[in-house]
Amino acid sequence: MKSLFWMIGGILLTGCAGSAGKGNVKEVETEKAVVASTETVGADRDEHGCIGSAGYTWSEVRKDCIRLFEVGIRTEAVDGSGQVMYVVFSPDSLKAELFSSESEGSEVLERRTLPSGGHVWNVEDDDTKNLRYTDGAWTISRRGKLIFSQPKADNDATLGAWQELHYEGVLPAADCPGIRYALTLRHREHSGDGTFQLQMTYLEAEDGKDITFSYTGRRLTLRGIPSDADATVWQLLVDGKEKDTFNFLLDDDQTLTLLNKDFEKNDSQLNYSLKRTE
Repeated sequence: MKSLFWMIGGILLTGCAGSAGKGNVKEVETEKAVVASTETVGADRDEHGCIGSAGYTWSEVRKDCIRLFEVGIRTEAVDGSGQVMYVVFSPDSLKAELFSSESEGSEVLERRTLPSGGHVWNVEDDDTKNLRYTDGAWTISRRGKLIFSQPKADNDATLGAWQELHYEGVLPAADCPGIRYALTLRHREHSGDGTFQLQMTYLEAEDGKDITFSYTGRRLTLRGIPSDADATVWQLLVDGKEKDTFNFLLDDDQTLTLLNKDFEKNDSQLNYSLKRTE
């Protein structure tokens, strides 16, 4: 398998096509979780925030140009290292493919039925990863030790329905005409946490050609900046060991302004704002 499209720290994109259209998702009950079945026709999230392989064939999911942010279930390392593991199910849920933020390629696990009647995805190997749905979240363990877990808030229906927001804008850059930001945020309606995908396109950056980098991670909601104790800031924590951050001031429901590492606005009169798009 070739190098993944998705990689921590940003990676050059090559015109990957992408997201599936909206549609109905037939749900399959698996250990109280929902996995998209073979009859899926879109990329709507189910009540657990899962997309699975909705709208894609199993072979398409394995291709570089399928964005894991759109089709995968995101789990995070429990040791605080910043590593992330995405889970993508085959249409019949008999296989689960794991994509790591720290390595290229992937691992394919097979579904097995437990004596209790539940299910686990693994391979016949003493050192295998074990994927299960436990206590309201997808988890990955090895030799009985939990190593990755899906944030439980992602499956907490009391926090409301899933919301998806899009913001775009061209911000100033020192070495090229500008940087086009395309930010997608996903979160529960009443939650300040969530996930994001940020694409930054450096215009005419390399021999007159654009270069695009992509980042994924968690969104947190913070309160206060040096000039306004009541300000709302959306902090984007990039997946990976470096733990890079982007801080955006929520000016209003339609505008985000990029702040520096000290949560301050840029002193220049240039435009550092992104506008919400539909």
